[in-house]
Amino acid sequence: MVVFRSGAYTLKTRPDIIETEKEFRDNLDLSQINGVLFNVLALKNSSVLAEYDAMMWKENQVWFVEYKDSVGAVKRMNAKRAQQVSDTSRNLARIFGFAEYNFTIVVNGLEEETVKGGATVLPLDKLNGFEPDYYSAYVELDYISKLLEKYSRNDYQSEVSGEKIISDLNKLKNMIEQNI
Repeated sequence: MVVFRSGAYTLKTRPDIIETEKEFRDNLDLSQINGVLFNVLALKNSSVLAEYDAMMWKENQVWFVEYKDSVGAVKRMNAKRAQQVSDTSRNLARIFGFAEYNFTIVVNGLEEETVKGGATVLPLDKLNGFEPDYYSAYVELDYISKLLEKYSRNDYQSEVSGEKIISDLNKLKNMIEQNI
């Protein structure tokens, strides 16, 4: 068992290998990554937040993957739960020092790619060679980029008031404080 800790968060591998995951592992392309962990439990203060069937990383990107062995299994997962696991993935990426992350659900028997709760739901047979879209683990940086773009537009510069800038900066301050 491998254990990684950072603050209140812990990543812990489970030693068991589930037979239904063999096909999933056989379809993973591990040639472009620096490392992989299988059967990872993500805990915060000893409470399980999520379980990933694979966690792969390269440089400053981490990819969390949950495998479902049937279409019915992914249908039973509601969109809110998928969103929660995606949010947990983003938080784990931040905590463990990755700049970008992706959470993908891979499904055996699914015919076409779809989205659930903001997460890509990918057919197992399209996993080999699949390159996920990575998202920033730092929503504050995304917000700063959005503000810079907004305030840089010529048509908006004449409408900018000190009140609006202060409001946007307070929103950014609150975002940062929530993650400290």
